[in-house]
Amino acid sequence: MKEPLDYADLINRLADKTRRNQAIVLLVGAINARDLAKVTLKPGAKEALIQGLKHANPKVRWWSLQLMDHLADESFIPHILSVLDDPVGKVRRHAVHALTCDVCKPDRCGLGLSASIRTRIEEVAQFDSDERVRKEASTALANWGRA
Repeated sequence: MKEPLDYADLINRLADKTRRNQAIVLLVGAINARDLAKVTLKPGAKEALIQGLKHANPKVRWWSLQLMDHLADESFIPHILSVLDDPVGKVRRHAVHALTCDVCKPDRCGLGLSASIRTRIEEVAQFDSDERVRKEASTALANWGRA
């Protein structure tokens, strides 16, 4: 009999580069962008990724965003938005990317982003303390709506 997956443990493994790839495959069922586009995420894995955005380790938060970016599930949007206030610039920058990059999404079909999300990205572009985060947001705004 197969043991149920310990999703919290898999999320913790995202911090360890020697265990990360196996954890990703067990967590979401794929590792590369092409295969991630075909994944149907299990509810436990989805909740684990959401919890990963609140993890104490910024590497776990970043990798959770990386997976969300390629899975392109619109239900992740409110959770990704909350990461725009993360204390780590690299994590905030990837949150902007995960929200706005169509290239990473299956069939290059971006998330259904509202005007209020655009307003939030504009705030990041103008006021974020990290120049790289502001640049990511500004670039996203410049490319907004281009297919």
